[in-house]
Amino acid sequence: MTAMQIIGSLLFAIHIFLLLWSVGGFAEMVVPKVPWKPFTNPEFPVWVLLIHWGAVLFASISFIYGYLTYWTKTPQIMLIAYGLMAIVCVIETFGFMTSKTKYIAMTAEYVAYVVILLLLFKNNYFINYFK
Repeated sequence: MTAMQIIGSLLFAIHIFLLLWSVGGFAEMVVPKVPWKPFTNPEFPVWVLLIHWGAVLFASISFIYGYLTYWTKTPQIMLIAYGLMAIVCVIETFGFMTSKTKYIAMTAEYVAYVVILLLLFKNNYFINYFK
């Protein structure tokens, strides 16, 4: 297995985690008590959470589908998905978060999006994978 195949598998696993995280987030919105420690930020209003979990769900399903089917539009759809998630991050960070590390978290999130998108658009392995 090459390094890029390992990275592809890692990205797939991350998006499986994101799928489970978003489903759990939606569950926390509709079920009065969940059997896990809630991970939804209580500082966010419901409308922000709806957009947040919807964006994460869209990104995770898009990547999983694209990776499993070798979908040629996966890099472009991920650009849209991560762009949506980045906009949600701005709304959350500047509008609602009170954490002292909110700007570090936002920066780390943006760096992750940029690195993944650079891989999808510029790395020969991923260019050929989604050809």
